[in-house]
Amino acid sequence: MSTSDERSEAPLRPDAPRAGRAVAGRRRGAGKRFLVVGDVLDGVLVQTSASTIGAHDPAAVIRHRPVGAAGNTATWLGWLGAEVDLVARVGVDDVYRHERALGDAGVRAHIRYDARTTTGAVVSVRNHVGRTAMSDPAASGALTAEDIPSDLLGRADIVHLTGSAMLGGGGADRVASLVARARSGNARVSLDPSSSAVVEAVGADAFVEALAGVDVLFPSEEEALALTGAPSVSEAVRALTEVVPLVVVTRGPEGVLLGRPGRSPQRVPVTPATVVDTLGAGDAFAAGFLRAWATDPVRVGAAAREGTRVAARALGFVGGRPPV
Repeated sequence: MSTSDERSEAPLRPDAPRAGRAVAGRRRGAGKRFLVVGDVLDGVLVQTSASTIGAHDPAAVIRHRPVGAAGNTATWLGWLGAEVDLVARVGVDDVYRHERALGDAGVRAHIRYDARTTTGAVVSVRNHVGRTAMSDPAASGALTAEDIPSDLLGRADIVHLTGSAMLGGGGADRVASLVARARSGNARVSLDPSSSAVVEAVGADAFVEALAGVDVLFPSEEEALALTGAPSVSEAVRALTEVVPLVVVTRGPEGVLLGRPGRSPQRVPVTPATVVDTLGAGDAFAAGFLRAWATDPVRVGAAAREGTRVAARALGFVGGRPPV
C-alpha cells in the first residue's frame, strides 16, 4: 500500500471473513447487521504484585493484545454469529495485523490508516488493589464521521459508537457529528461514553446535548453520574432518559440498571462468573445486549440478561476479546 495517502482505507484482504462463515459454532449470514465505529488499539496488559512506585516485580505477567472498545465489541458480536463490520483507524504499519486479528474473530474490518501517527495504545496495570490504565489515542483520536462509508451505513441495522480515544478527540462537535452520520441511514444508533474522563473533557452538558438521536446509551455507573451530576444512579438514569429513550447502566457486580421514559429503573442481576480480567467486560455486555435487542427491541430485560451472560464469558479471558 502507498503511504502517501494519509487518510485512505485499506481494501479487504482475500482471506477476510465473508457472509456464511461459521463462527463459534454458529452460521453467519442471517439476521441483523451491525456496524461498530471506534477504537482499535494496541494493549500492554500487566498483572503485578507491586503496589508502590519504584517497586520492581520480576514475576509480573505482561501480555501484548489487540484491544480497544470497538474492536472488543465487534469481536464479541462476531463470536455470537452476527454479521458485523467495523470502522477504525490505526497507524500505517499495523493495518494488516489488526485486520487479521479482527477477521479471525468474524469481523469485516474497514480500517483507515494514518501515516502521520501510530496506532493508539493502552497500558493496563492491575494488582490486588485494582486497575490503572493509561492511554494514547494516536490514530484512533483522528477518526471522524467522514471516515464511515455510506454503503456500510446503508446496510446496517444498528450502528454502535464506542471508544474514549475517538469520542474524546474532538469535543461535543465530534460526538454530535458521529451521531448524525450514524443516523443518516435507517439504522438504530447506540453509544457507549467509554470513560468518565471523556465526559469531563467534553463537558457533561455538551456531551448530553450531543446525544440527541441516540436510541440506546451504555454508560457505566460512574459515567452516568458524570453526565448528569445526579446524586444517585437512579436519578441519573431518569435524567438521561429525557434525552435517550433507552439507558442501560452497567454497575459491575451490582448488575445492570435499565431506564426508559416514564418508568421506574429496572434492575437486572449479573450472571455469575469466574473473574480473570475485567478489561472489556462492558464491551462484551454491549455486544450481547445489542445482538438480542436488535431482534426483539421490546424485551430489554432479556437483552440485558444476554449481555450479562456474554460479559461473564469475557471475564474469564485476559484482554477483552473472545478466544479464536
